[in-house]
Amino acid sequence: MGSAATEAVVIGSGFGGSVTASRLAEAGVKVTLLERGPWWDTVPVQSMGIEERTPFPRGLSLFTRSLRSVYHPLLPWGRTRVNRKGLFEVYFSRGMEVVCSSGVGGGSHVYSALHRRPARPDYWNGHCEGLDEAAMAPHYAAFLERVGSARPGPDNMPPHGAVSLYSNHPDFAPVIPKDEVRVGFLFPRDPANPQRVRTADGVDRWEADYRSGDHGFLGSPSGAKSTMDFIYLARAIRKGLDVRAMSEVVCITSQTGAPRRFRVDYIDHARRRRRTIEADHVFVGAGTMNTLRLLLESRDRHGGLAGMPHLGKRFSGNGDIRGFWDLNTPDTDYTQGVPSKGAIRLRDETSPQVGIGRNNMPSVGAYPMPRFLRERLKRGMVVSGMGADAMDGTATFEGGRFRIHFDPANSPIYGQIYDVMQEMARLSGRRIYAGRTPSTVHPMGGACVGAPASGVVGPDGEVHGVAGLYVVDAAAFPLPTAAPPTLSIGAWAENVASRFLGKS
Repeated sequence: MGSAATEAVVIGSGFGGSVTASRLAEAGVKVTLLERGPWWDTVPVQSMGIEERTPFPRGLSLFTRSLRSVYHPLLPWGRTRVNRKGLFEVYFSRGMEVVCSSGVGGGSHVYSALHRRPARPDYWNGHCEGLDEAAMAPHYAAFLERVGSARPGPDNMPPHGAVSLYSNHPDFAPVIPKDEVRVGFLFPRDPANPQRVRTADGVDRWEADYRSGDHGFLGSPSGAKSTMDFIYLARAIRKGLDVRAMSEVVCITSQTGAPRRFRVDYIDHARRRRRTIEADHVFVGAGTMNTLRLLLESRDRHGGLAGMPHLGKRFSGNGDIRGFWDLNTPDTDYTQGVPSKGAIRLRDETSPQVGIGRNNMPSVGAYPMPRFLRERLKRGMVVSGMGADAMDGTATFEGGRFRIHFDPANSPIYGQIYDVMQEMARLSGRRIYAGRTPSTVHPMGGACVGAPASGVVGPDGEVHGVAGLYVVDAAAFPLPTAAPPTLSIGAWAENVASRFLGKS
């Protein structure tokens, strides 16, 4: 088991990891990016010359390649691995279910590509000295510019939008956000004739084909959706970034008296062996669940890290509840367009003003089921709510297992969202299948930014008391965003990278 060395190791290639690794590599830092999942087989990745690619789960492979791992307290060792190249990972606990993803590009492959600021306009204010909305503003702008996030115009508007369907509806009204919402899609100039284009980085991608229904939570093979593997990593790879797919980190160890401050142990799944790499700086962006699990296991199981007394505290599910609205609208295919169709609310002003997002079922044409069932799913919508929960959950490593403790009864938002969904079902006469248990794809917190007396990391993302160790994803968030967190994760990583380069 040989050991290599680099200046910086970045763990995870989602929004936090890809942004950080790319900004550092483009500035001349020697960076190695470790990603536990594979490169996905998309038009952009093909054009980048990546040879080892894995197709997104479609057809029968939905049964074999959708799941990577399942975490459950009753399973041996608390988890079971289904497929190392699986797309999703599921965490079960008594009070919450969490779904996250795997692969180069992380969650950018399975998000709806909505880019929106947190619901609170003062979100970043008051948590620690040196961090506020003014300081974060240029980092939000930098992420939006790099991604090319935009809004469609009147000539290329996707179908089934909330404004067009519900502006004059007697029971429901479209939600008009107070702040601008952009979308990470390459919108077609002519919706009837989407074109293949080449980006300034020399990467090929297609404009969005509104007829395909293949841009959602099961990936976007055409590259119409802006994903981190080519938006950020393509340019950085040309600058020397070393991306190691199928490399799952198991421990971070702080070293005293060694040439490099950290040793990172990981499993090379492609070669089925354990390897190590040493670095002066480690940036953890494995997604909230895996960032917390890795830090907790490194400290409490392996003894590689110390300190971090507030690690695992103030964990949030961002108010997420999801369901399926079985609209069964005749002669309507809601999979057309882009995944997000906009949010709606109850028009009755006396009811709780909770916005319910609408998304189509993803890639329905590839489901291995009878045609009549696929057609029925196309006529329904995935509905979801978000909001500010109590952020009082905890993540721990106990009894040899990673555990999440969360009591939704402490957060009224979950009951409000569920009740609004059921009222929508009553008014529409169409059932909404949703559970009361929070089911989130937006976990956050647990390694929160704040002063040493209450937080885990400072305004530059560096862990208090562990110089050279950084958290670059939503685990660092100080509050629920109560909105899709993608834009804020990208901005946080831009902030961490900028501050690091400014002092190095």
